[in-house]
Amino acid sequence: MKLIVGHFYARPGQRQNYLDAARHHMEESRKEPGCLFFELVPLPDHPDGMLLAEGFVSEEAHRLHESTEHMRALWAVGPDLLDRVDIHNLVASTERKQERFD
Repeated sequence: MKLIVGHFYARPGQRQNYLDAARHHMEESRKEPGCLFFELVPLPDHPDGMLLAEGFVSEEAHRLHESTEHMRALWAVGPDLLDRVDIHNLVASTERKQERFD
């Protein structure tokens, strides 16, 4: 499994424009066979901030996602609309069971 979590910061006043530009990308990403979830949401406490959360069944599924036309289209508008992006990639090759303690 591959999980991607990040913070995107739009240029001042450009957050909604970036979210609008990302709408098609999010819709298409969610249709990809290896995509478990894909969310990009505004941060309520930062006027230009957004939270990204993506999940894919594998590293390979994420690589395929990165090669799509809709991904390239979104990357093309990023330099005009985004100020900073901080992304963390987490890859798990085995499933881990979490114990619950009462």
